[in-house]
Amino acid sequence: MPTLEFDIAPPYDFELSLKFCQRSRFEIVDQTGPGCLRRIIIIDDCPVFIKVGVAGSREAPKGKLAWLFPSPGKVPRERILASVRKILGTQINPEPFYELAERDRRMRNIAAKLRGLKPILTPTPFEAAAWAIMGQQVNLNFAYTLKMRLVKKYGKRLDVEGQRYYSFPEPGQLARARINTLRGMQFSQRKAEYLTGLSRVLIEEGNFLKNLASMEYEAAVEKLMSIRGLGIWSANYILMRGVGHTDCLPLGDSGLHRAVKIVYGLSQLPDNEVVAKFAEPFRPYRSLFTLYLWYNLMEVPEGGPKP
Repeated sequence: MPTLEFDIAPPYDFELSLKFCQRSRFEIVDQTGPGCLRRIIIIDDCPVFIKVGVAGSREAPKGKLAWLFPSPGKVPRERILASVRKILGTQINPEPFYELAERDRRMRNIAAKLRGLKPILTPTPFEAAAWAIMGQQVNLNFAYTLKMRLVKKYGKRLDVEGQRYYSFPEPGQLARARINTLRGMQFSQRKAEYLTGLSRVLIEEGNFLKNLASMEYEAAVEKLMSIRGLGIWSANYILMRGVGHTDCLPLGDSGLHRAVKIVYGLSQLPDNEVVAKFAEPFRPYRSLFTLYLWYNLMEVPEGGPKP
């Protein structure tokens, strides 16, 4: 397999960041090992197997990439590298967030403990959107079970070094999915309709999700919420994990609300207004505020973050 190295903005703790992909034994797309992420990405309809690692230290990280594309045709290495950079969030600089955290004694300790944490992003906003739909109002393992069934049915597969890998399905594959077939996988009627409806929107309007990264936050949220099945939580989740927007606040997320209650010593679960108040000083890095609280919650017996 071809290999190359690439720069990552420090600090970066890859092992810590990978824990977001290791929350369920049912994860089927993002396969992880010690210091390694393996998965299939789709570029120009070609499945590309990638193997990503990070060498060096937290303060001087160096990305390492190996890839394989068995389908006919040449996939530009620049496109592969750009996708990997996005997945690792190499462009995100957490230092300004740490400076804001220094002003909050509770977040100061969390930021120091989790220094180098960055979000692992999905290659496309569509994958994040589909996952957001699957994760609505169900527990984490059941959401992963739905994802596993969907991927095995509609995703592309590759066998590499004796192991099978699956890609996340493309909109064209899911736009043709039958509601009854999805219901047979234990999707609710509404989730099946939301998923196929979203896929059809993207088939009909190919650029619908492509400009989200360059849009203002409020405009991007409004655009996403125009799609049936995507509410305020889903829109923020898509912008966080599918786009890499740094100032999202997924109000209504049970994990975020529990984390704020615990970290700030509240007597009861806070409502949206209270969570927004605590997050306000962290603009324009409320996505990192959310991520660091999610991770901190993983260590609390109450449970982990929302998917």
